[in-house]
Amino acid sequence: MTASRRFRPELLAPLLHDLAAEDKFGEIPVRGTSMCPMLLHGDRVWLIPAKTEEIQVGDIVVRMGESGPILHRVVGWWRVRDGWRILTKGDNVPRFDPPLRADCLIARVAARVRHGQVRRLEGMGVRLRGRGRAAVSLTTGIVWEAWDRGRRATRRWLGLPGG
Repeated sequence: MTASRRFRPELLAPLLHDLAAEDKFGEIPVRGTSMCPMLLHGDRVWLIPAKTEEIQVGDIVVRMGESGPILHRVVGWWRVRDGWRILTKGDNVPRFDPPLRADCLIARVAARVRHGQVRRLEGMGVRLRGRGRAAVSLTTGIVWEAWDRGRRATRRWLGLPGG
């Protein structure tokens, strides 16, 4: 019998919780380029449970996507009728992820491992730089959102498809 290569997202959060109880980290590989240059394809990250009260703008968190975990940065909080949603976005992508409830986050990235070197992402200096990156990323996302809305409105006004 061979082991399944299918990712099981429902098992990641309980596993991280158990590891944290033993003062250990979960570690997963980084795939893709959405967080370049902070996280590169092939890096590994140490994960700790995402406690809602500890999540800050600038933190890199793990959320679930259709194809598995997504590592993106918290760029803001979004107020909705029934509470708050976290707004995340990759540093190297133009658009926001769909907002989600804080309790839907799976983990927070505590460190990056590149070429055998561990870089912790929890110190004051790293968090300040993360907030700066979040501000730039938030601004980029807002500009793209405005562009998309304006383009759709123009297409509707002209009677073109896709409006």
